[in-house]
Amino acid sequence: MNILYIGQYTSGTTSKMRADQLKKILQPDNFHIINTHIPFFQCHRVWRSFGFRYKRGPLISRINKYIIDQLNKLTADHRNQNSTTPQFNMVWADKAIFLTPKTTKHLKSLTDKLVHFTPDPAFTFHQSHLFRRSLTNYDFAITTKKYELSYFEAHLKKEQIIYATQGFDTNLHQPITKFNEKKDGLLFIGHHEKEREMFVQKMIESKIPVSIAGIKWEPFVAKNKENFYLNYLGDGIYGQEYVKAISAFQFSWGSVSKWIPELHTTRTFEIPACGTALITERNEETTSFFTEEEVIFYDSIEEMIDKIKYYQSHPDKLELLTLKGTKRVNKDGRDYESILRKVLEEIGGRGLEG
Repeated sequence: MNILYIGQYTSGTTSKMRADQLKKILQPDNFHIINTHIPFFQCHRVWRSFGFRYKRGPLISRINKYIIDQLNKLTADHRNQNSTTPQFNMVWADKAIFLTPKTTKHLKSLTDKLVHFTPDPAFTFHQSHLFRRSLTNYDFAITTKKYELSYFEAHLKKEQIIYATQGFDTNLHQPITKFNEKKDGLLFIGHHEKEREMFVQKMIESKIPVSIAGIKWEPFVAKNKENFYLNYLGDGIYGQEYVKAISAFQFSWGSVSKWIPELHTTRTFEIPACGTALITERNEETTSFFTEEEVIFYDSIEEMIDKIKYYQSHPDKLELLTLKGTKRVNKDGRDYESILRKVLEEIGGRGLEG
């Protein structure tokens, strides 16, 4: 089996986690990687910003040229043999918002199974005219956004579209801190949003210790610099430090963004996997993943605060809930390997033969 993976292959990225899991699951004779982060970081940051925003300019041309150049190297022997069989059994493109229709069409000519995966909102937020125009070249498209299925259906047949949940990495997201050694209070790691600020403000005013990390929180932190209950950990925590931070606290907030209509996020599964109590809004997706005995649900900030205070005064019940949450995400196979195995089985059932 000859597999090609195209995407960001940098430590700490979920893209690299997927690539490594694909290699582990499929165990192909050859697993080729075209790391799109190489041309991305070779481009000046001004053009990176411009390209990310508009999907035009030097960044786009450099990434696509890099892919084609790498493909020419990989397929040289195959061309010399004048073989009529596909070069690759499968080509997996991860978050391919920068790939042009010309590039994806070329990829399609090299395989019978051109697959696209994105954990991001491809239509409602991370919009890319290049991706929309390229979508019909793919044999399969995998999305973690149930609310975007109708957008994909406008470009592909239903049998070409696969829905998968977000997940966690069993090699990374694990319980580290013992329950009786956890810090008092709540941790939130994520970017600033107005709605999130309102929740954090209410919590610290209610004397609940809150630690936050993420971009755009500086004005809020400055406004509350005298508040003893707020702790700012910086503009980001990643990798092993991310896991250590989550595991160190009694509670961690799995806030879903209000910029897009998402109903769960990677934090939904990463937090329980790290052995910490997940606090999450009650909605149709989160309640399908967990019960009231496994995570802390809320419909309002008042309910959230009441439940935090309740569990702070009942640590034995909090410990039991935390253990049940961790057990649930592992039992249900919310880890990346289990998710990708199911995805590959679906692809196989819909026409992918390894």
